[in-house]
Amino acid sequence: MIQELILSSIKLQGNEETSSIIGGVFSLRYNKTKLLFEIVAATIDATVKGESANSYVTLSESNDYFDTSPDSSTWTNKTDDQKKRALISATRWIDTLVYYGDRCDDGQALKFPRNNYQVDGVELSCSTIPNNIKYAQYELARALANDTDAITGTTGKDGNFEEVKLGDIQVKYNTASQGTGSINNILDVYPWLQSYLGAYMLGGAGSFQLRVVRG
Repeated sequence: MIQELILSSIKLQGNEETSSIIGGVFSLRYNKTKLLFEIVAATIDATVKGESANSYVTLSESNDYFDTSPDSSTWTNKTDDQKKRALISATRWIDTLVYYGDRCDDGQALKFPRNNYQVDGVELSCSTIPNNIKYAQYELARALANDTDAITGTTGKDGNFEEVKLGDIQVKYNTASQGTGSINNILDVYPWLQSYLGAYMLGGAGSFQLRVVRG
């Protein structure tokens, strides 16, 4: 799909048409009078220890997972491209967290697989991705696909005081002008992810949460 914008107020340098990729999502081509945007389909690379891997699971695996869930409609109603983008985004957020153990290969793109750590007495394997990491990605991908603004924080309009009074002192916020809220890490938005990731997780990207084990 290509959309054309006829530019009337923006001057582009050069007469030759060129092309480039922006973030792997948009293809930008322009000549002196036209700006063309082409949507590039998302591509999943779930190669274990892959240098270009961007997902822990394939699209087929995610579809199989939701076939066994109580309600698959919030996943099956998405296009394949929407699903792939959600899976890639979920992987990126999972990889913002800090985990026990070590990456198996220095060149692997993603944080899993890992080694030198045990969960329930079982050593992590460098040949497979733990099931709970996959489950976390499935569920987070579905959540993100159904709420694309979830990670941007609030607009400041909901959940904030409009007026604060203390005796003769009164403060009234202009909620319409407030910016978006800040997200410390993905667990702020989806705390249930800890059910899947907690056994592997040393801490969040911005605020470390140390797990103390007494035995």
